[in-house]
Amino acid sequence: MSIIPQQTTVYLAPTAGRRFLTKAAAINKEARAIIKKHFPDERGCRGEIDGCGPYGCGDLGWSLEVDEPERFQRYYRMLTAALKRAAQNTQEAQ
Repeated sequence: MSIIPQQTTVYLAPTAGRRFLTKAAAINKEARAIIKKHFPDERGCRGEIDGCGPYGCGDLGWSLEVDEPERFQRYYRMLTAALKRAAQNTQEAQ
């Protein structure tokens, strides 16, 4: 057996900074990356490292996906639909 080079189509998710083999995976990751860019996660308290004492202050941090799942789903649905339309229009233009 030998290694044979092949060419295939890959899809770039620029905000995520990665390439994907399927369009659906690229759209998924790009939508999540855009949401994370606009609503970044906030890290919770880490105890003495943050100066909150040995047991911490109880701050758990914040994440849109965990703390407001309905809002996250709405943004995710709108972004994936827009990205699918953009990918379709780009493909038709070529």
